[in-house]
Amino acid sequence: MALLSKHATASGILSGDSSPLCPVPVKNGEPTKDDFNQSFRMTSKVVVVPGLDRPIIFPWNRHGIWTIDADGAFVLFGGEFPNQYLNEYASDRSTGDVIGVSWELGVFRIRPGSAQFERLYAADGKPFVHPFSAVYVARLGGTVISDNSGLYLFHSSGRAEPLYWDSQVGGKRPGRVFDLPALTLLLVTGNEGRIYSRSDDGTLAPFDTGLGGIEAARVTADGTIFLGRLEEKNYIVPWPPKDKTRPPAQQGVNTSETFDGDMMYADRLVKFHGKEMDVYLPSQVWNPPKEFPGGPMVANANRDGLYTLNEEKKWDLVDQSREVASNLVGLFELPTEQHALLVNGKDRLFLLVRKTDGRAAACLR
Repeated sequence: MALLSKHATASGILSGDSSPLCPVPVKNGEPTKDDFNQSFRMTSKVVVVPGLDRPIIFPWNRHGIWTIDADGAFVLFGGEFPNQYLNEYASDRSTGDVIGVSWELGVFRIRPGSAQFERLYAADGKPFVHPFSAVYVARLGGTVISDNSGLYLFHSSGRAEPLYWDSQVGGKRPGRVFDLPALTLLLVTGNEGRIYSRSDDGTLAPFDTGLGGIEAARVTADGTIFLGRLEEKNYIVPWPPKDKTRPPAQQGVNTSETFDGDMMYADRLVKFHGKEMDVYLPSQVWNPPKEFPGGPMVANANRDGLYTLNEEKKWDLVDQSREVASNLVGLFELPTEQHALLVNGKDRLFLLVRKTDGRAAACLR
């Protein structure tokens, strides 16, 4: 780390100027005894769903599911909705609705401007038994929901109809569903690490027989399939497969790129959101930077604070960020409507906002 710090100073990657962003304390953002007085325990997972104007925040220890409301306060999300750590949500781009599925509770929907989710189907076998995966598929005209009883297409009207699922190929219970719209293809997980491809005419075929769990899938600019894996390196799979006698995923290769299209080597960022670049990072930046909504790239340098990249490809320090940072600091995306990033600081939560934002009057000085 000392060598990296000397290199950063010698190469002139730090501008010495102040960032255009600053930290605003989140109301009710201090940890309590339920968090063992440690602020990082307030944000085990932050879920941002397009169309939902506030995040879904899962804490480590305290009860309930939380959010950051329009007033910048840390409050309970409120109401009954899919509130388990692995529950999934899908954005219906035709209506702005957000669909959520819960293994135990059923299928829910929240409409634009609504304060709470409403439950449309219980997990009672009519028709859903245990819904657990959801993805909006525009070309099919609705949200595909995976359930213990099969696949369903949930329409914007609220009607759910079965989608053909070949149980002779994929078994009785489909798993997580991922949409690859550029290829008009769904990927569906199965038991023991299996993955299946499903074309829109219902044809099901083995995609892999034991790659292990995946958490994301997308089509790259050159038409290959990117798989985000749970515990191992991510994977690039050629499409269409070159050898039709072998499962497609077994013809792929490992990649150091993240699902978001980022790649780092040592102290350099070489790719960001799929775009080639070569930028030296401040010392102690161990994860790819975040992009401020409509603004600069933000790098988390842990105890050294936060930095933003300026137009000259140098890093500006965020005022007072060293005072609020720690080795456990976290940086999370928020809905674009909130025009902020969420910072899990040393002793409380902060919003990172523009200095021209009205909320900046509360910035630390």
